[in-house]
Amino acid sequence: MQKKTKTTKKKKIIDPCPICSKELHLNNEYTKRVGLLDDFDVVIGWLCPYCDSEFDVDNHLVKFQGEGNIRGEA
Repeated sequence: MQKKTKTTKKKKIIDPCPICSKELHLNNEYTKRVGLLDDFDVVIGWLCPYCDSEFDVDNHLVKFQGEGNIRGEA
């Protein structure tokens, strides 16, 4: 009698975060990226929901893993 082992198929990462390599692709219409808006509701960048790294609209790193995340308006 042979034992059957359960094998899991590893999903190919389609859209990895440049910092943490987690999958940001959700489906063909949406992504897991969190949009960052300015005071006039214009998109100025995006945030990785896993590592909190921030990027501008050209995918250049702005904040590494949420460093300096003390924010607010006085």
